[in-house]
Amino acid sequence: MTNKRLFGATLEQMRANLDTVTRDGFYFNFLLCADEMMFQWDGLPDTIDAKHLEDYLNISGCVGFARGTDIQTGKTGLYIAPYAARSGVQDQYGEGTELQATTPNGIELRGVLGVDACIMYNNTARSAQTDLIFTTDTYTQIDKSSIANVIFSRVAPLFKTDSDKTTETIQGIIEDIVSGTFGVVTDANVFNDNTLDIKTGDGISCVDITHPERIQYLQYLSEFFDVVTRRHFARRGLTLKTSAKHAQVSQDEVHGLDSVSWFYPLNKLKARRDAVDIINGIFGTEITVRFSDIWEQEYQAYLLRILKTDTESERGVKYDVESVSNVDDTANAETNPDSAAVV
Repeated sequence: MTNKRLFGATLEQMRANLDTVTRDGFYFNFLLCADEMMFQWDGLPDTIDAKHLEDYLNISGCVGFARGTDIQTGKTGLYIAPYAARSGVQDQYGEGTELQATTPNGIELRGVLGVDACIMYNNTARSAQTDLIFTTDTYTQIDKSSIANVIFSRVAPLFKTDSDKTTETIQGIIEDIVSGTFGVVTDANVFNDNTLDIKTGDGISCVDITHPERIQYLQYLSEFFDVVTRRHFARRGLTLKTSAKHAQVSQDEVHGLDSVSWFYPLNKLKARRDAVDIINGIFGTEITVRFSDIWEQEYQAYLLRILKTDTESERGVKYDVESVSNVDDTANAETNPDSAAVV
């Protein structure tokens, strides 16, 4: 039995809870965890939780900031609400100049934007993190295909019998095989029926409906999973090291594909900092936001690789080499010392 002390629940309890867990839900939360870790927040008031702030930004695309009163506790302070809407008088771009938002527990947030309210966006395009859903769906389909390949790799003939007794016995044998237990035939007639096809060509008819060799396709599904994962996190500035490799691709070419894109993480950071400047100016707070340690380390390593492989005349890169000289870039140096990260 699974150790409850280690895992918090026995295997039986975990299986009993599977009816409340979906594959889509698991993968979405798995990907969301990474996005929640992208930024480090400091100076937030005690009425605002960094996790929910990031969840609101990634899932709804925006967060409304304003003072409000919790009708349950009577506490007044700065609160946040997802799906913030613009209302009131429109500006020259047709956008409302007032905030209208409500927290999940009913706290109404109202105010004039830039005066006593602010809307923070997930990115400058003001869009939610919909790629989490797209990647989640791809993961789910890969899993379904993998399961189908495993099932179809079994030798599973379709039987035809002439009696209910024989059918029942064969079904029992198959169930025993699937469960991993050995079956014993106690009926001599059934045993004879099963062996008549060897002796005379008569007896129980069957046809193979699966293809054991299909198990070979699992390697391609596994590689596809790695490719999807690499592309997802490459958009977030993270290079993942995987072992997937086509036979026609050299090892150098594989490592040459270890490129990342930093424009999107930097764009998300800018959208947050722009709003923080407004919020601090309105409410006198000292909120700050930066890349988390993981992303900051990767960003500095990225800059270091650019400096190693680019000259200022080629890209106009101006950065103090000494400031990134202490970055541990061993992994990239060993596998691909001459390749450049691509913006």
